[in-house]
Amino acid sequence: MFQSLKSKRLRPAWAGLTIVVVVAVLLSFAPVRALAGNFLGIFRVQQVTVLPIDTTHLKDLTGNSPLTDQISRLFSASVTVTQKPKDPQPAANAAEAGKLAQLTVRLPASEATAPKLIVQSGMAFQFVVDRDQAQALINEAGYQNLQLPASLNGATVKVNIPPAVTAEYGTCPTPVVGTPEPSQRGSRGRLYADCVAFVQMTSPTVTTPPDMDLEQLAEIGLQMTGMTAQQAHDYSQTVNWATTLVIPIPSNAATYQQVTVDGVTGTLIQRPADDAPEYALVWVKDGVIYGIAALGSDSARALAMANSLK
Repeated sequence: MFQSLKSKRLRPAWAGLTIVVVVAVLLSFAPVRALAGNFLGIFRVQQVTVLPIDTTHLKDLTGNSPLTDQISRLFSASVTVTQKPKDPQPAANAAEAGKLAQLTVRLPASEATAPKLIVQSGMAFQFVVDRDQAQALINEAGYQNLQLPASLNGATVKVNIPPAVTAEYGTCPTPVVGTPEPSQRGSRGRLYADCVAFVQMTSPTVTTPPDMDLEQLAEIGLQMTGMTAQQAHDYSQTVNWATTLVIPIPSNAATYQQVTVDGVTGTLIQRPADDAPEYALVWVKDGVIYGIAALGSDSARALAMANSLK
C-alpha cells in the first residue's frame, strides 16, 4: 500500500522528502512506526517539528520479518482506497501545474533556468482500526506495558492526500528497474550532484472520531522509539498533535536547526556523509507544505530559493 503512494516520478526519498514524510507519518499506526498518534486525529499541518530518535529500537522491530508481515496483513485487511492515485503528469509551466494540482504553484525567482514540473495526483483512503489485533502486535514486539485505549477499536480514520507538484532543477535520477545501465552506475553524489527538488502540496487532512486521545497514542508511539514513559509524556506535552508534522530523524546521523524562510519559521535538516551528504528544508505557509531537498551540503541555495518564491 505504501509503495503505491510513492510515484516513480517522485524519485528517491531524498528528492521528494516532504511528500514521503507526510505519507509516512499519516500511515504510521503500526508498532514498527514511531509516531502513531500523528495521524489519529483531525489533522491538518500548520507547523513542523523534528524528533531525533535512536533508530536501534526501530531496526530491531523492522528486522522481525514475521511481525512485519503481520502488520502488513493487518493494514491490507482494514484499508479501503476511496480515491486511487493516477499516474504523474508533466506540466509545461506553473499555471498548468497549478490547474492540475488545484494549487497556486510558486517558483523561485533565484533560479535562472526553468524546472521540470511533475504533478503527482492526490488520493484518499480510510481504514477501520482493529484495536485487539494492533495490541497483539505491540505485545509481540515486546511492549506489553503499552496498552492501546479500548475506545480505539472500530474507529474509522479517513485520510485525504492532495495533489503535489515537484519542480526539478539539474540532473535528477530516473527510476531504474533491474540492473542499471553503465551510465547510471556510481554514487549519487557524483551522478546527481546538481539535482535539487522543490515540492509543494496543500496540507493533507485526516478525520477520526472526536474522542480520540491523541496525546496518549503519541506517548505510546514515542516509547516505541526508546523513550521512557516520562520522556514520552514530557515531549508529547510540547506538541499539538492535531496540527504538527513531526519528522523523525536518526539522532546519530543527522542534524537540524530552525531558520527563518519565506517569512515563516522552517526547519533545515542535514545528513552529513562522506560520499553523498544531503539536506532538506521544510516549512509550512498558508496551509501549504513546502520542501526543498538535494544532495550536497550547500543549503544556501535552498534558502535563496525559498526566500525568492513568487
